[in-house]
Amino acid sequence: MREIALADELDIRRTLAAYCQHLDDADFGALAHQFTADGSIMFEDRNGATGRAEIEAWFAESYTPERRGRHLTVNTIIDLEGDRATVRSDFAFLGFQDGDLRPLFVGRYHDDFVRDEGRWLIRQRIAVFLPPP
Repeated sequence: MREIALADELDIRRTLAAYCQHLDDADFGALAHQFTADGSIMFEDRNGATGRAEIEAWFAESYTPERRGRHLTVNTIIDLEGDRATVRSDFAFLGFQDGDLRPLFVGRYHDDFVRDEGRWLIRQRIAVFLPPP
């Protein structure tokens, strides 16, 4: 049983990494497929998208070439319960500012994962930004 849980955690971590790499590479179609067909993403209470087509379109519109950089996901805690998982991860976005790569945003992802289509996918992601002190 422990081996199954470890394999599930590794698969979830792979989805988290694929999300970041597809986003950074502007492969928004592949990024949308890290979500379930009816998956959703929300950035605090401000905006977001639901469903793969809407997620792909939202990222294509929002992450224009001048806004791109590198996304990092760290400090991941995964709580498995059968074919569902609650996942909390810290994130940082490194972007260019005045020609230098700098951390521009940090926060925490609140994710609900499900095993779907034979792999672990994001059902719901809420990104909460770290507020200034």
